[in-house]
Amino acid sequence: MKKLISVLLCSIFPLVSFAQQSDALKLGKSNREFFIKGDQKYKFSEYRKVFTNQEALGYMKKANTNSTVSHIFGAIGGGFIGFGLGREITKNKTVYYNGVALKQKQSGGWGLMGIGLGAIGIGIPFAVSAQKNLKKAVNTQNSTPVTDEAKATSYRLDISGNSIGLSYNF
Repeated sequence: MKKLISVLLCSIFPLVSFAQQSDALKLGKSNREFFIKGDQKYKFSEYRKVFTNQEALGYMKKANTNSTVSHIFGAIGGGFIGFGLGREITKNKTVYYNGVALKQKQSGGWGLMGIGLGAIGIGIPFAVSAQKNLKKAVNTQNSTPVTDEAKATSYRLDISGNSIGLSYNF
């Protein structure tokens, strides 16, 4: 009898210990699973559903704006670098005039690459600022105390693959 009870207790312990899930907000590794709250995963564009604190929502809006600006400057800079590199590689161009080969030299490749590097240099501080504001938003949201109104008791049916489960959240 003692062995039966000890086997039952040992088999129930992992179920009880791993069933607890935190409601803390974490950052995911991909854009499809950008925010992870408990067992739910949200996209970056769904940040209004994730953040309930107004201060954290403000940080998130700043992060979104800074990220957009950094992407714009990065794309413009990459375009200028690519176009300038292409012009620099093909700078000697052979033109035939009445059967005579004439060589023309194009210029401006290095200047375009410099403009591109400058645009990327402008975009880097915006990207760093976006990442800092994103981390501030997550930390602010996690430090917000959860009120009883926001945390309601609920039942949920979980179906995944070959398993079915009933979860009770309180």
